[in-house]
Amino acid sequence: MTKYFFKVIFICFLTFILISCSKQNHQEVIIKDAHLYAPLKGSTMTSGYLSMENTANKSFEIIGISCLSSRAEIHETKVSATGIMTMEKKDTFVLNPFEKIIFVPGGKHIMLWGLSNPTENYLECSFNVYNEDPINFKFTVQKRG
Repeated sequence: MTKYFFKVIFICFLTFILISCSKQNHQEVIIKDAHLYAPLKGSTMTSGYLSMENTANKSFEIIGISCLSSRAEIHETKVSATGIMTMEKKDTFVLNPFEKIIFVPGGKHIMLWGLSNPTENYLECSFNVYNEDPINFKFTVQKRG
């Protein structure tokens, strides 16, 4: 009886370890503070901001973004040596191991079109990743005040 009891305990422990170490339970890229403001009256365009952190020991190549019911693109604002500010679309970027990227006004950000009068509190989106599953997240839609 004692041997049987220890075998059951050992199998339960081993199962617990295998499940807790599986990739399914570990989020490798963490998205925080994803938010956007509702577009100004008469406009359908706005921008979104967030932070993303890679907790894995591998790189992720982000190859775009998709949002339900909206057109979305990754953009980056840069200032030249002469002080000229430009904004360009980023078709791809790499999130290196243990790197954190913060999307902010005047830097990397998400441009969104087609949000004339958002009625939902959230906008579901996903970063498209080369050779990986998409990274799903939700933007919180904030009213301008």
